[in-house]
Amino acid sequence: MLEVNELVSGYGKIPILHEVNLEVNEGEMVAIIGSNGAGKSTLMHTISGLLPALKGSIYFQGKRIDNKAPSEITRLGLGYVPQRKNVFAELTVQENLEMGAYTLKNPKARIDEMLDMFPRLKERLGQKAGTLSGGERQMLALSSALIVNPTFLLLDEPITGLAPQIIKGLIDMIVATCSQGTTIVWVVEENPKDVLKHADRVYLMDSGIIKMVRTGREFLEEENFEQLFLGH
Repeated sequence: MLEVNELVSGYGKIPILHEVNLEVNEGEMVAIIGSNGAGKSTLMHTISGLLPALKGSIYFQGKRIDNKAPSEITRLGLGYVPQRKNVFAELTVQENLEMGAYTLKNPKARIDEMLDMFPRLKERLGQKAGTLSGGERQMLALSSALIVNPTFLLLDEPITGLAPQIIKGLIDMIVATCSQGTTIVWVVEENPKDVLKHADRVYLMDSGIIKMVRTGREFLEEENFEQLFLGH
C-alpha cells in the first residue's frame, strides 16, 4: 500500500531523512523505532504531506503522493494522528468529531460508532478538547481519524506520556483496528514490548537512516534489544 523510495526530506534545505526506503503491505502493522531525533516524526510529516520531499518518491496504493497537499492525501484514505496538536483545542469533543466527519453523508451514525468505541468521550461531549486529559485527548484524536474509515493510518507515538491503565486500552484498540482491516504504521517510543509483539515488521531509524529491519518478534528476541530500541 505504501512505498517510500530513497526519500530525502527535512526543514528548509536541511535534510533530516537520508534516502529512506520503506514499504507497508495491506493489512500490516509496521512499527518505526529509534532514539529522539532519529527522524521518525519527519518521516510521518513527509508521508502525510506536511513536509515536502527534497528527493525520492512516495507511492500510496500505486499513486505518487510526495509533495501532494495533505487534504488530497487524506481523501485517498491515508489518515494521520500526530503526537501533538492533534485535536482542535478550542472546540468541544462533539465539534471535533463533527469536523472529522464533515465529508460523510451520514455523520451522526459514524459519530455514534466512535462514541461506542470510546465511551469516555460520550461523557465529555460538551467539554473543550483542550481541557481533556492526555488519554482522553488521544482517544479523541484517534476517533477523529478513524471516523472516515481510513484504509491506512499513521500514528506518531499515540501512547507516549499516558497513564498505564489508559495505555493498555489504547494498544488493544489500535490492534483491533488493524485486525479489522486498517493498515497501520506506528511510531513507537514507549511500551515497546507491548507494541512490537503485534508488529509484522519493524524499522529501526537512527540519524535519518534506516539501520535495521526485522519482524517484531525478531527484535524482541535480540539480546541487546534495549540498546537497539534506544538507537545504539
